[in-house]
Amino acid sequence: MKKTLVLIVAAILMLSLFGCSDKKNADVSGVVDAPDKFSTLDEAKVTENPNIRKESENVNGMCYAITLEEFTYNYNEMLKEAGNLDMINPKGWKMLGSPQNDANGTEYQYYYYNADKINFTASVETKTNYIMNIGLGTTMSNFVSIENEKNNSDTILMKSAVMAAAVSGMGINKVDTIQDIFYLTTFENTNEMWYNGNVYALSTNEDKADSERSTMLFRTFPISDEVKENWGIDEYESYVANATQITTNADRKSVV
Repeated sequence: MKKTLVLIVAAILMLSLFGCSDKKNADVSGVVDAPDKFSTLDEAKVTENPNIRKESENVNGMCYAITLEEFTYNYNEMLKEAGNLDMINPKGWKMLGSPQNDANGTEYQYYYYNADKINFTASVETKTNYIMNIGLGTTMSNFVSIENEKNNSDTILMKSAVMAAAVSGMGINKVDTIQDIFYLTTFENTNEMWYNGNVYALSTNEDKADSERSTMLFRTFPISDEVKENWGIDEYESYVANATQITTNADRKSVV
């Protein structure tokens, strides 16, 4: 099952690596509750590093100036600070296929990492070893399951947020915000958002013949201001402000 999950999630990554998708294929919003807040400490071992976002010649105009090994260290440290011991081994990353070129001619290599019921996928520039795109994938059935009286969706959204914070240099204090963004992407009308220079997106692939093969991939990647303007992607802060205003207006009408 692990090998199948890797191949299916990797296929999603290959199809949606550069740019935003028009619409995801399946909707899980009806069975996912808002996750609990992430527990953070006053002093974090992994501090913010805004210089990780770096200009690149790749099609998105940016990359993360961090290697898979450095990302793995950051990810593990953030999990430990939260009392979660699901560490990943920096030597566990494996290449998937041969190097590819994006539309701008930048060569990159796919990597994957198998973990318990989830896997990580990443695309890495071969010239610099910097990360272009990283994601956490799982099956939809696992995402909506309950284990030990706890929603699996909570854990997966938390780990996806830690992954995004660890790779982007945003620091552990931003995990709650990123977790909320990924939660919002589970709604049908907003499967991708921009926040602080990064895209946070959910891509899914539904297999109607075999639900165990239906997969989902939470991913993040940086984009340049020019690329952002061309895409016209929703901004998280504007989206939340607009949703709050709509709710406020609705409450006022109900009082009248």
